[in-house]
Amino acid sequence: MLRTASFLALASLVSAAPLEVRIDPTKGLIRDGAPYFIKGAGGDTRLTELAQRGGNSIRTWSVDNLDATLAEALKNGLTVSVGIWLEPECSWFSYSKPENCAKQTERVRLSIQKYKDHPSLLSWGLGNEVEGDGKNAAFWRQLEQLALMVKAEDPAHPTFTALAGITGEKAAAMNQYCPHLDFAGINTYGALHGLRERLVSIGWTRPWVVTEFGPQGFWERPKTSWGAPLEQTSTEKAEMIEKCYSETIAPGGACLGGYAFIWAQKQEATATWFGLFTKEGETTPTVDVLQRLWSGKSPANQAPHLVSLTSAAAQAVIAPAAEFAAQVVADDPDHDPLRVRWEVVAESAGRDAQGHEKSPVPIKESLKSSDGLTAALTAPQKPGSYRLFVYVADGMGHAATANFPFRVK
Repeated sequence: MLRTASFLALASLVSAAPLEVRIDPTKGLIRDGAPYFIKGAGGDTRLTELAQRGGNSIRTWSVDNLDATLAEALKNGLTVSVGIWLEPECSWFSYSKPENCAKQTERVRLSIQKYKDHPSLLSWGLGNEVEGDGKNAAFWRQLEQLALMVKAEDPAHPTFTALAGITGEKAAAMNQYCPHLDFAGINTYGALHGLRERLVSIGWTRPWVVTEFGPQGFWERPKTSWGAPLEQTSTEKAEMIEKCYSETIAPGGACLGGYAFIWAQKQEATATWFGLFTKEGETTPTVDVLQRLWSGKSPANQAPHLVSLTSAAAQAVIAPAAEFAAQVVADDPDHDPLRVRWEVVAESAGRDAQGHEKSPVPIKESLKSSDGLTAALTAPQKPGSYRLFVYVADGMGHAATANFPFRVK
């Protein structure tokens, strides 16, 4: 079978020497001799669309399926910050045990050796939110040893670790124990708007990347009397992210860029909390915002704008089988006709064998009728915690979302 010209070109790229990535004290990240600002998202799906929207990089959390991810990234002109999983302190792993650290080092080494020459490789992420409160000196010592090992195996790509926010303790520990980590990865959500001021206050002067950013997390939001977090609407999320990105990430300097969380649909707290796509694959308003931030251009057709979702049942305790109505106010910037989907689901469906949240199944009998932007509903018979979701779609592959919790008692 004859190989096509495109296949041969791809093969030659994969077999070529790695593209050097380094950090210049004044110019920031330099890739293959040219300045490179990270305009990225976490995830390994829909990479063609990410590139079309103006993104240039993706981030992974492990090397699972990495061969396919790197190949797809290369095809779309994207780079990859490769995450390598590091174990947290637990009953069977401790950073205070040299034998555990040695075994982990060799596992990491094998990944470095396997992928270090790929032309789409941008950087190595050594662990994600493994640092705890930042006071475990043994962890930081292991991280420094890993950074030194990576530099010996692959001097062409920088290293980082992704922190669950950055505190004075974490910054001091990295400065004391990890001088060979090239930059700090910072996962931050509602606190993104004040990150630059925080870094100044804790004395962090080294380079940094926002390795996860998105809406306010469920741990940062107001809660109902029974503890259910109140999610922002998709429009509120988009507006917040645009403002925070423009103030914190876009100015550059010691900031080398950022990765939005997450370029996929993900069940975490709810079906819509962090994912930039709906279960049906529609893009949310934040995707439009990212395109403007990355490329300077708005998309030709944009997601709907959701103004409000109201109901007497919102954040309320109601009786089993109680009837209630809900109304959504929304419009479309392109004047596309809007289609509305309503779903009542249980607050939680538990977790699977791997510890991942299961997606609750819609309770179809709770939706009695819907008419445009209004729905008539009935509470489930079974007592418990629930949410009403609304999806406002434009029929062009985009949707706005909102939800509210309620309790049946």
